Amino acid sequence: MGEDISAAERRLKEREAELAEAQRIAKVGGVVVDLVGGMHNRRSPEYLAIHGLPPEAVNETHGDWALRLHPEDRDRAERQFFDILESQADRYSSEYRIIRPSDGEVRWIAAEGRIERDARGRAVRMVGAHIDITERAVAREMLRESEERFRLIADSAPVPIWVTRLDRTRSFANRAYVEFVGVPYEQALAFDWRAILHPDDAARVVKESIAGEASLKPFVLEARYRNADGHYRWVKSESQPRWDPTGKHIGFIGVAHDITAAKQAEIDLRAINDRLESLVAQRTGQLRNRESQLRAILETTNQHQGLLDLDGKVLYANATALAAGNARLVDVVGQPFWHTLWFRETPLGAKMVEQAFREAAGGSSSRTELELNLPVGRRHLDLELRPVTDEAGRVTAVLAEGVDTTERRVNEEALRQAQKMEAVGQLTGGVAHDFNNLLTIIRSATDFLRRRDLPDERRRRYVDAISDTVDRASRLTAQLLAFARRQPLAPVTFDVVNQIESVASLVRPLVGARIQIEVRRPSETLFALADVGQFETAMVNLAVNARDAMNGEGRLIISAEHVVEIPTVRAQGARLGDFIAVSIADNGVGIPEQHLQTIFEPFFTTKEVGKGTGLGLSQVFGFAKQSGGDVLVSSIAGQGATFTIYLPRSDTSSVTTAISAGSGDTVRGVGHRVLVVEDNPEVGTFSTELLQDLGYATEWVRSAAEALTILESDELAFDLVFSDVIMPGMNGVELATIIRDRYPGLPVVLTSGYSSVLAENAHQGFELIQKPYSVELLSRVLRRSIGEARGGAPGSPRLPE
Repeated sequence: MGEDISAAERRLKEREAELAEAQRIAKVGGVVVDLVGGMHNRRSPEYLAIHGLPPEAVNETHGDWALRLHPEDRDRAERQFFDILESQADRYSSEYRIIRPSDGEVRWIAAEGRIERDARGRAVRMVGAHIDITERAVAREMLRESEERFRLIADSAPVPIWVTRLDRTRSFANRAYVEFVGVPYEQALAFDWRAILHPDDAARVVKESIAGEASLKPFVLEARYRNADGHYRWVKSESQPRWDPTGKHIGFIGVAHDITAAKQAEIDLRAINDRLESLVAQRTGQLRNRESQLRAILETTNQHQGLLDLDGKVLYANATALAAGNARLVDVVGQPFWHTLWFRETPLGAKMVEQAFREAAGGSSSRTELELNLPVGRRHLDLELRPVTDEAGRVTAVLAEGVDTTERRVNEEALRQAQKMEAVGQLTGGVAHDFNNLLTIIRSATDFLRRRDLPDERRRRYVDAISDTVDRASRLTAQLLAFARRQPLAPVTFDVVNQIESVASLVRPLVGARIQIEVRRPSETLFALADVGQFETAMVNLAVNARDAMNGEGRLIISAEHVVEIPTVRAQGARLGDFIAVSIADNGVGIPEQHLQTIFEPFFTTKEVGKGTGLGLSQVFGFAKQSGGDVLVSSIAGQGATFTIYLPRSDTSSVTTAISAGSGDTVRGVGHRVLVVEDNPEVGTFSTELLQDLGYATEWVRSAAEALTILESDELAFDLVFSDVIMPGMNGVELATIIRDRYPGLPVVLTSGYSSVLAENAHQGFELIQKPYSVELLSRVLRRSIGEARGGAPGSPRLPE
């Protein structure tokens, strides 16, 4: 029996030891409080360890317990303990902090106890346990602090944030959420968000919300919600599922963003896109129509059109261009433009086109005129190549555009011929008018000269009238030839300034005393190469015109200078060179602008009938052009006009003096022999008789061939050859050249009224007498020529070379 008791005690002690170990591990300490005998306590060793007490504190008092309580928890913990005792409750539960005496550490204690009461309900004893829950309490406090931080952060967020339970009520909503729905916080937790959905969005969004919640995955909703101000706002909500530590779904956490501005921008953008699509469609249609129109224009135009890439290869050619080459588009596309069939038969044209393309590809337009051998025949083409650029100014292609000018050239030539005929008609009419006036004088004078009873004084007057009329007729023909640039010029080098001063002296009596003539001499000596006589005539014509423009009173300035360019005049480009510019400026009425292009036309005049022939400026124009220069006029109405003649400058100062054609005594030619060469019988007869009257022995032949035959038979038979220029077969210049080569000592004098040979080649160093000539001039020229050939006095024999 005793052994059984000992075994039972032993097992009991083992169980108590196991319980004590479990309590120690679980940080659970037992306590028994005697509530009747002065609250005597009995603590277990685990209790003492939890509270940091020594073993001797096993029977500490209630006051000792109260002193260990944390000051912040003491009043609450004691009041709660006594309130439980005074009540009828049989359970005691409390949490508080203590400060352990052993190490001063603060520990959280969870106290749980059972209160035993007597029959009257008075608490007599409490059996309980103290559990160290410090780690749990700290974690709970950290959780509380974390939740508080979350709340603060969420409330500071400008967007609504909420946390929902499974019943769709919220355990949390931030300030932005509460302000949006416009109800107090507690009501916001249970607020049904479907009540503020836009009617047009409600059905769709509720359906999407149910589907999103059932998926247990993040989901997004977009809809219009009515805010506290009564306005609908576009809101985008994003919801995430929540899980507890065991992985159980416990609700959702959500956040919402006001996307009204973005949504409106999206709506506006969509409207813009729709508008753009409409405009693009409209523009595409317009471009398509324009493309059709442009293609129709390109395919129906008479111009040759083509498009080239930057390598010069043909991308496109219109129907007109293809028709000119009897080709199809496939025959030329992809080929270098200058190697196509359009230029195959014109190699030089191909090179010009290639060069023009290089210029156009470099950004510069190029234009050239070509004469091409095409399958359709020989055609003239005005071809222009222009660069095609993009918005940035980069050359992306080259446009080739050609205009067939063949018919236009034919028409222009026909028009030019018609204008020539009209000018010839006007010219011949004017000449006929003036010559009829002159012939009237001659005819009347000769009729009177036939009368036997005519007094000598009247007879001399009529003879002088005939002579004067012949001089006027000669000047008229000279002006015509000057305008036509067919007069035989005798260009010599002369001092321009001296000649200007000579002309100034000559014209002073013509212009009158009320016109002041000023000659402005340049600092250098200027020499020009031109016909001195024609230069004087041109200057006199300009001076007379200036006198008439100034109405007999004003200032005439004559100047000269050396220039290296003739400026652009009458649609002709500037011409570089070495020239002398002689200007005559007046301060008269000027020339109306509409007349500046016509004043050099023959018979054009603004003077009254009978006051001028209209050939003066024509002579100036013809003389300047035939001399290798030009004439330029500038004028301002009411301020005067300036005429400038440009003549070639001469580098030499060897000045030639011309024979004066003035009156003088005749020189007899007794003892000299002259071979007359003239194909016209009347002129030949008259010339031989005139020479015979001057004392010359003459022989007349009618051709150059006859003259050479006579000279071959006896080259010493004549002292001089007097030959016309225009004759059938060999002309006079050719005859004179042969004589100079074969018979160097035999002088030749030529005579002509007009000769294209002389106009183009001058007289090649031979003496020239222009028809009509006077007896005095003829006698002096013949005498001088014979004298220079003999190198001695007249009449000395000419020795053979």
